[in-house]
Amino acid sequence: MSQIYNSQQAFHLLKPHFNPEVEEFWIILLNCLLVTEAPLLISKGTLDHCLVHPRDVFRSAIKANAFGLIMAHNHPSLQVEPSEKDIALTKRLKQISRLIEIPIFDHLIFTDKKYYSFKENKLI
Repeated sequence: MSQIYNSQQAFHLLKPHFNPEVEEFWIILLNCLLVTEAPLLISKGTLDHCLVHPRDVFRSAIKANAFGLIMAHNHPSLQVEPSEKDIALTKRLKQISRLIEIPIFDHLIFTDKKYYSFKENKLI
């Protein structure tokens, strides 16, 4: 169990799960004390794309009675800057999170050495 107070702590939890071969979409479910068990793999894609559907993201959060969540995906290219599709997906999921009242605290794009935080860059 880990407490997650910031994006750097989330990155350290995710870093061992970096896959250099394909994109993967992960979520970190948090309870009201901001404690998590482990990241959950939601979707596995190709070298440069990963399909993510809102129901897959929020299903686990609802089942776990999560207080909130952090989303993350890796970039095998080792470039952590978000694409337009990354930004659009984040906005869409953020809207849905407001409706079901399970807040998304951040979205990280990560590699094995660095990360990009949507929250730190004021995109969430």
